[in-house]
Formats: sequence, C-alpha cells, structure tokens
Amino acid sequence: MSSAAARVLDLFLHTPKRGVTGVTESLIAPKSPIVTPVTPVTPQMQYVRSEGVTGVTAAPGEFDFEAEERAAIIEYDGGAPRAWAEALARLDPNNPPADVPTRRWMRFIDDCGRFLDDGWAGRSMALRWGPLDLFGCDLSKPFARIDRAGLLWLLNGQKLLVLTANSAAIAKLSGGSLTYRRKPSEPGRVLAWELPHA
Repeated sequence: MSSAAARVLDLFLHTPKRGVTGVTESLIAPKSPIVTPVTPVTPQMQYVRSEGVTGVTAAPGEFDFEAEERAAIIEYDGGAPRAWAEALARLDPNNPPADVPTRRWMRFIDDCGRFLDDGWAGRSMALRWGPLDLFGCDLSKPFARIDRAGLLWLLNGQKLLVLTANSAAIAKLSGGSLTYRRKPSEPGRVLAWELPHA
C-alpha cells in the first residue's frame, strides 16, 4: 500500500469515538506543584459521520476534522489539487459503492494513493488529464463497465509507466504493458466520490 494511502487509511481506522467531550486533567499534566493544572476542554462540535453520495462527510454545519487532515496529507504529500485531495480524503475503504466489491474498492483507493505518491498528479494536470479521465466511471455499474472507467480504475495494483497527452502505459504482471487511451467525456460517467453507496 502506498505511504499516502496507508496514512489516510490509518486516519480512518483511528477516528475519535462519539461521546468524547474532552481530555482529563490527569492526561494533560502530572500532579506536581510546578505544573499548573489545565482545565478540561469540551469541543463545540462533535465528530459526526454520515454516509452519502459523496462519501464520508460531516453533518451539515459541522466540520469533519479527520477528512480535513487526510485532505491536507494528500494535497501536501501527493501534490494533488485541493479539490481532488478533499474528494479522495472522503473515500471510505469500508463503504464501497453498490456495484464494486470491497476488495476492489480498497485497491482503487490504494491505486489513487500510489498515483499521488509517485508524483503523477502534477504531470497529469500539466498534460490536461481531468478528474473524469483519472477517477471517472459509469454511474450505475462502475465495476462492470470497464469501457467507461478512468485510468486509475484500470491500474488494479499495477504500476503506471508512462503518461502522455492522450494515453498511458500500465505495467502488466507478465512484463509487458497495456496502453490506455483517453476517452472524451460522455454522459453517464461520474467521479468515484460521486457514486451512490449501498
């Protein structure tokens, strides 16, 4: 698993539990005459998660701290535009879209992380690859409709070798390569983070 994807997955797995309203005095400062005790803090917002069309998000009017932290990591470490970083940060590996098997969904998220770790985000933007070219898929059958899949759906754990203005070369396990040709945008394609979940 790529380092950025591993950090993002780790943040998903170690999220604060509901009902945690602050920290206790004993965790902040030891009992010592030199240290002034700190008053426990109760945050004004709760960490609230709701599943929706765009993935894991905070409830309306509330801020999702974990997603913001994951987005910052993706943007800084992966060189992704902020819009991509925020969307990718909300992809929940444990909540695949209805048509996508869990294992394949996790592989797609890992491939996105590796794509960013290997520095392809900046290169793809310079070559004018848009989000649909990379993360796009069929709205109703994202897993089955390979003909409508964006580049990152086709990596499936394999390495991206070359990216040009109109094509990409993907390493095959047999040692050869597979050529992916960019498709014009067509109706019925959506971004991975816009897919409905089961």
